[in-house]
Formats: sequence, structure tokens, C-alpha cells
Amino acid sequence: MQQRFKTARCILHRDGRYLLAVHSSFWGARQRRWGLPGGSIEHGESPHAAVLRELDEELQVQPRDVLEIGAFAYKRALHMVYAAHHEGEISDYDNRELLDIGWFSEADVAALKDRGELHADYELEAIRALLQILEP
Repeated sequence: MQQRFKTARCILHRDGRYLLAVHSSFWGARQRRWGLPGGSIEHGESPHAAVLRELDEELQVQPRDVLEIGAFAYKRALHMVYAAHHEGEISDYDNRELLDIGWFSEADVAALKDRGELHADYELEAIRALLQILEP
């Protein structure tokens, strides 16, 4: 039986920095929380296809290669995380879905986690998993 994932997310990275986004919320969260770009997997869609679609819709980014990092649990659901190297700036993003974007170092993401400002609380763990894969 194939595992069912709720969302597909991506760690866009360059020069030791990682892109995080503040998603607009249907629930109207009071505090802005930073998370990985991506979103819901549509019926019949693979997580890989979903992450490519979401990156294009939210950020107008079309990575050539995405690396599977793994599954992470949040709110009793599994979320598949990928990573892709991205050069260049991202200045045009869908402001109906994203309130803000920014590039953060690993230490910055750790500080956001310490302050309770990460959306799903697995972002730092996912970035560290990516770093282990990238280390020679």
C-alpha cells in the first residue's frame, strides 16, 4: 500500500541559506510562522508532481532536479519534503498564498524554532537532513 502524504514541501537552498515562506492562512493565524514552500497534494497527484506544481504556482520556480529528503510528521499527517538548489533572486511570488519570503541560514532557522516561529516545527530537522545528504 502506498503511503498517503498531506503536503509536499521543498527546501530551496543556495550558499548555505534556505528559503522559508509565511503562508497566508485560511484560519487567520495571529502569529506569522515561517515554513517551507509547497502545499497540498491533489487527488491522484504524486508528492513529486505536487511539489513541482506548488513551487511554480507560489514562486514561479521550476527546478530541474528535486532531491527527496523524506517524510516528516505534523498534526497527525505525513508531509513529504524535497530539496532543490536555486540560484538567483525570487522577487515575484503569489501574494495570495504567501505573505512573505526570506533566505535564512541554519542558525537563523534554529533561532526561529527556539522562538516558536516555525510553521510545522520540522523545518530545521529537514534542513539538517539535507545537510547530511550534501556532506561529502
